[in-house]
Amino acid sequence: MEQDFRRSLIEKAKEKTYLGKLVILSGISGSGKNFIADILLDRYNYVLIDKYVTRPFRDKEVTEMSLGKNIGIKAVNGVYNDGEKSVEEQERNANIRKQAFLNLRLPFSYINYGEYYGFSATEINNYLESGRNVTIIVNDIGIVRDLKSIYGENCLACFVYRVNPNNKGIFMQIAGQRHDTQESAEARHKQAVKDFNTYTNNVALYDYTILNTGIGKDDISKILEDLTAREFESIQTEKSTKCGSPKIYAYIGNPGSGKDDVLEIARVQGMLHSLIVPKHTTRARREDDGEEMICPGDLGFDIDSCDILYTNYGTRYGINSNEIRERLDDGISSSIVVSNEYALAELAKRFPEELVKVYIQGLSKQEYIAQHQEHLSEPYVQRRILEYEKADNLYQRNLSTINHVIINTGDLKDLKMQMDNIIALYENGRKLSLGEFRSYMNVTQKYIARFERKLPQQEQFK
Repeated sequence: MEQDFRRSLIEKAKEKTYLGKLVILSGISGSGKNFIADILLDRYNYVLIDKYVTRPFRDKEVTEMSLGKNIGIKAVNGVYNDGEKSVEEQERNANIRKQAFLNLRLPFSYINYGEYYGFSATEINNYLESGRNVTIIVNDIGIVRDLKSIYGENCLACFVYRVNPNNKGIFMQIAGQRHDTQESAEARHKQAVKDFNTYTNNVALYDYTILNTGIGKDDISKILEDLTAREFESIQTEKSTKCGSPKIYAYIGNPGSGKDDVLEIARVQGMLHSLIVPKHTTRARREDDGEEMICPGDLGFDIDSCDILYTNYGTRYGINSNEIRERLDDGISSSIVVSNEYALAELAKRFPEELVKVYIQGLSKQEYIAQHQEHLSEPYVQRRILEYEKADNLYQRNLSTINHVIINTGDLKDLKMQMDNIIALYENGRKLSLGEFRSYMNVTQKYIARFERKLPQQEQFK
């Protein structure tokens, strides 16, 4: 019966009877999901789909409902607030509510903090079929996957990110701004860590990550305008057409986002998944430079051979796209760190079907300022803040073309998990026999030997 119902929903979606769009909002406690939803409602005429809940209503919610305000939740058998009831009465009421919830037979249901939550498919369908755009706030990954599976081209899944929950101090500060009790804040923090880990395990499932890192309501509104104006079908198609063939993973981020960490993980992942693209640069070699940089004095330095040239902080850089094309023809994916917009645009022009843009979100400007309150007037700190603002602007200008966002928490294992998740999406369908695997490894060795950094001949035997 349940399978038949699910099949009917999927078939209905395929018939393209839906005229409206569905935006899913996920994110940890305090990330700003309701803030984003309010903007969608107020400025873009979206409808918030109510959740049926079994948990008791809070005093504030009861007051707001009495004033006719839509608070985004519905009772399963009347408004309830256990107040000062005895433990026995509370348990009895909880059981009654849970049974009433189960009787609703909601197809999109989940459990959080021991309570039941769910959405009405009829309500969603009625709005979409009438041409209304709707938004749903939900953190359950199973529900996100179901909604995307059923509503497909009409559905956009967004993860809202504000602060790393592992930075407990700032998280608790935000909880205090909401006037949470200490007990409530601790419970929310514990759940936030779980929800964030769920995201890092399923980063490829989300179509966009909205960085709500203190950039302001107008900036967020502009981001939402860009997202909602796009055809959701084109977003789904763009990713699906890139699956199963070699890729160019372009990692973008500010100087403090962890680009070096990404390169380290790319090396750890090994040449089966990608090889690092070396960039030629006119600056002197640094001690921490690896094979990603070819500097003056290195064998193989030839910036004039590069067809994508750009300048960052007064230094020239070059990328040889012919080298990348040769790798792709040999079935090899590449990883490159490049945050210059001109260079990204040139790569996209040359490799529209192969380029995957991945934005690295490290410490946010808000978090950086919170950590350096006593040194905000120092020139170095001021310069770093400007760099964070520059990165925020780059993200906002390129949001519609950024395929994924990974959150660098400083934990390399966690970072690798997110990168593995993204690569697995695009390697979907790729199969190598043992013989093909051996052939592939032989080919990659050719590129490794070609770009492996060597000291100039006269220095080798000093």
